[in-house]
Amino acid sequence: MHAPTEKKSPPPYLFALGQDSLPETLVMQARGSTVTFRFVKLFKHDFFAATGLYRDQAIAPAPADDEAGPGLVVLKIQRTRSFCGFPLAWLGRRVARNEIRVLESLQGIRGVPEFLGRHGTSGFMHAFVPGAPLEPTMPFTAAFFDNFRDLLAAIHARHAAYVDTNKRENILLGTDGRPWLIDFQISYRPRRGARCNFLSRALLRRLQRADWYHFYKHKTRLLPAACTPEDFAHARRRGFLHWLHRMCARPLIQMRRWFLSRYRLEKVK
Repeated sequence: MHAPTEKKSPPPYLFALGQDSLPETLVMQARGSTVTFRFVKLFKHDFFAATGLYRDQAIAPAPADDEAGPGLVVLKIQRTRSFCGFPLAWLGRRVARNEIRVLESLQGIRGVPEFLGRHGTSGFMHAFVPGAPLEPTMPFTAAFFDNFRDLLAAIHARHAAYVDTNKRENILLGTDGRPWLIDFQISYRPRRGARCNFLSRALLRRLQRADWYHFYKHKTRLLPAACTPEDFAHARRRGFLHWLHRMCARPLIQMRRWFLSRYRLEKVK
């Protein structure tokens, strides 16, 4: 009979912060005063970034629910560690700058979290959005997708593209019943906005079309009863970027899954 087995732990270089963890406390200047936040829970720590939830230490936590009540903020730190000897902290700083720049340009749009400030060279904070990622079993309404359409239109009106609408986990059904977008790390906005050059405008238009393709894909799959023939037609219009993403991303995803599977195998003692 085999003895009890255990899983291998992935090596530190597979994580954005290596062996480090998110800080236990955050100090932020808010409305002329200093506010200290304490770590509550880790949302995600993968190759690219670590994201966690913090609560104002002056506010008592909600009973039996870490993700409820006031005083909650999210800290996200992009990659700071090398990978197999290759320095990648520069990449983390660059991705963080892009995400911060896009978030700041979209402030005031309902459905975009409030930006709360930078943290070091590769991190930033934003307001916590109570809700859950899209799931087929959720009680969707036509109003939700109307609001989602308005959210994307508002983002596009500010000369930006969300880019990551294909991932349901990046789209929240908020407790307010409205859609919210999180994780803007690969979102795109030309640095000169409306005054960008021809190539930047062309890329922006393609990325925005991809946003719409994924919007209609989600709508037709999650709430087909509320869809029109035009909605289904839009959901079938896969553009060049969709094809390119599948060609490039699929081998990388399969390689990553194979690599990580080595550390999920059980060891026989």
